[in-house]
Amino acid sequence: MWAKILAGRLRITRELAVALLLAAFFLSFMPTVAHSQSNPSYYVISLNANIDPGTQNFVTSSISAAQSSGANHIVLLLNTFGGDGQSMDNIIQAISNYEASGGTFVTLIGPYGAHAFSAGAYIAESSDKIYMMNGTVIGSATPIVSNIPTGETNSTMTKDIDGFTAFMQALTSNFGRNSTATGLMVSGGVSYVATDALRLHVIDGIVNASTISDSLSQVGVPAGTTVQTEGVSSVLITILSDPNLSVVLFLAGVLAIMVDLFHPTFILSGAGAAAIVLALIGFGYFGAPISAVLLMFIGAAFIFLEVKTHHGVSAIGGVIIFAIGVLLVFQNTSTPGAIGPGIVPPANIVIPSPVTYAILAALAVVIVIGSIYLYRLRRDLDRRKTGLFELKSMIGKEGVLTSDVRANMTGTANIGSEDWTVTSKQDLVKGIRVKVKETDGYKLVVEGI
Repeated sequence: MWAKILAGRLRITRELAVALLLAAFFLSFMPTVAHSQSNPSYYVISLNANIDPGTQNFVTSSISAAQSSGANHIVLLLNTFGGDGQSMDNIIQAISNYEASGGTFVTLIGPYGAHAFSAGAYIAESSDKIYMMNGTVIGSATPIVSNIPTGETNSTMTKDIDGFTAFMQALTSNFGRNSTATGLMVSGGVSYVATDALRLHVIDGIVNASTISDSLSQVGVPAGTTVQTEGVSSVLITILSDPNLSVVLFLAGVLAIMVDLFHPTFILSGAGAAAIVLALIGFGYFGAPISAVLLMFIGAAFIFLEVKTHHGVSAIGGVIIFAIGVLLVFQNTSTPGAIGPGIVPPANIVIPSPVTYAILAALAVVIVIGSIYLYRLRRDLDRRKTGLFELKSMIGKEGVLTSDVRANMTGTANIGSEDWTVTSKQDLVKGIRVKVKETDGYKLVVEGI
């Protein structure tokens, strides 16, 4: 008996030992697997547009996607004239976070004829490595600042240029590049072709290739790697973040809803509501102040009030209030956003275009004149409905013809102490008594009694 117990324990011990050996065997491969993840894996982003909320959404979401996929190298294929300062700041912050997490961010300025101007230069200099294709340019990063108080132009511009010069030099020095040369891109608006940029160590290298695929290959990107481009959502954000479009959408939405109040189909109301929602989304993307949006809503409310007042005063007042809100929208969209303590990024100055002024003026005239016209149209329709109701109430009443009536022709009759236009299916002579049988439009159909 003891022999059987001992044999059972030995068997259990042997099975446990085998299990431990197998576990040790598999665990021994863990360092190898971890090491394989350190091999370069690339994620390529192509940005060929101005810097705005849409391109910001594209770049930042692409960086997040690269991190989720485990890519430890991101290559930004860049070609831009610059753009919005706040969007630039958000892109730089996303790049910085990626680099801080251990990833390598590379900017490749291309293809031939491409440029990294203004905000693009700051984004490039925030990268671990910068490469340029031949025939490309980097620089021209002097800030554009609007809404400078009268009399403070020189001091404000000096302060902003000094601040941005320091910011650019801080970015450049962080990666060991020539901060003096990059500072001149801000303070002097200097730009560098690829050979000069490399000679002055503004960049880290030149790729001697004529195609994008060959250029990417030279910076380490494996052949066949997908190049990510802007999707529909980012393009839509770019479109909606244009204040000109958002303002026109808002006013057009108000007009559509007002028209639908007089001719209810719910289709125009739905389209108008959708236009206003899209406008509000756009206002949010380019940072329109709440006060401006509220003024636009108040103006819209006065325009709707014209339905009741019908004198044109409410519509005109609404258009004026709406216009003030619009001016506040454009005045504030050019206000730069902050990059850091005491530093303000270059603003993307947005002013109403002549086409926008023309569209707004046309819509304003249509709203004022249209509101009066639609009110009068509804009033006339209401009167007609009231008249038809009164005609129906005359059926069965009696009166006297005040003129001869030929068959299917019209004449007059005094019925209920009022004169009415009447018709009959037979000839009737003046002076006989008649009775109303039915109505025919705005005529009473009578017959002799």
